[in-house]
Amino acid sequence: MTPATALDQRSSKQLLTIQYLRGVASVMVVLHHIRNPWPNLYNPLERFAMGEAGVDIFFIISGVVMYVSSRIETPAVFAGLRLIRVAPLYWILTLCAASLLLMSGGAKPGFALVNDVMLSAMFFPHHSSIFQGTIWPVLNPGWTLYFEMFFYLIFTIGLFFRKPLLISLGLISLLVALGLVVSTDESIFHSYTHPLLMYTHPLMLEFAAGIVLGWLFLNEKIPNVWLLLPVGFVTLFAVHALQLPHLYLLNGLCAALIMLGAVAAERSFKIRDIGWLRLLGDASYSIYLTHALTLFVFRRLFLRLPVEGVLQFASFAILAATASLAVGFVVYFKVERPMTRWLRSRFLTVFAVERGRAGRRLRETGAAVTVAQPAGE
Repeated sequence: MTPATALDQRSSKQLLTIQYLRGVASVMVVLHHIRNPWPNLYNPLERFAMGEAGVDIFFIISGVVMYVSSRIETPAVFAGLRLIRVAPLYWILTLCAASLLLMSGGAKPGFALVNDVMLSAMFFPHHSSIFQGTIWPVLNPGWTLYFEMFFYLIFTIGLFFRKPLLISLGLISLLVALGLVVSTDESIFHSYTHPLLMYTHPLMLEFAAGIVLGWLFLNEKIPNVWLLLPVGFVTLFAVHALQLPHLYLLNGLCAALIMLGAVAAERSFKIRDIGWLRLLGDASYSIYLTHALTLFVFRRLFLRLPVEGVLQFASFAILAATASLAVGFVVYFKVERPMTRWLRSRFLTVFAVERGRAGRRLRETGAAVTVAQPAGE
């Protein structure tokens, strides 16, 4: 076995529950955006936004994955692999989004659009000239990547000082505490005086929760609370059905319960490897990034059909969800997977020595546990 593959041993245990939840979370987000209040489309579920919690699940997964699989990486290897994992596909789809907006009249050619594209590509939060009143990038689901890249930066700092758990938790706590002082608005997209203040939002705590879960898992301190997995989903459904206040906080709490139950299940049971569900997790990143483009095109085509009311909504939801998943899988197999594998192989060839040392440190800790990463971190 070469040093470049030392951390990817098949004998290592994969956290299959997390891989499955990746796929579930991506489908939740797709369904959430399908039920958005589209003009001229009937929508009986406009106020039922349970699917938005898919993002919260993704954020906690990020923390778990980073700590479990990358806590002994060198900062350069960690940062390089994460950039390869996230950026190339996002850059390609950002250009696709800009092209669609230009062709549809949603954006005008000029400096403002070029500025939006450049800042979006650099993962730099900015007031959008396309989506007025937001801090969205050109590919609007990419707002979560603003957070992801910031999580990577924080974790890289922790790796540099060889204390990823302590430093990550400390920095996030300080930022969220600062946020309590500078803003009381619960929205990350409105009313902040500067886009960078989004990094003081309580959403940052979800990444911290994931890191803590990863530490608890590796140190075998997870209690046998696997029932929290279904309980978390039932609670999430209930709080949205009842339209309780502060849903953005309740989403995070329910996501934490779900993830705690999922990680506990890994310690309590032998999780069955379900191929199609694992594949859904593999393709979750492609599904997540492409679904907004698919819905953008699909909605315009669907408005031409002579259907109204409940039939219109039901047929749109089924067909749009099917199309979003289909496009996501095509992009995963034809673009994301081959491109990421090629870039990783080139990168790890350069850093083979560092990767080998990391593999030896991992084996010395006696914690040969990996998390499947093709569709996540």
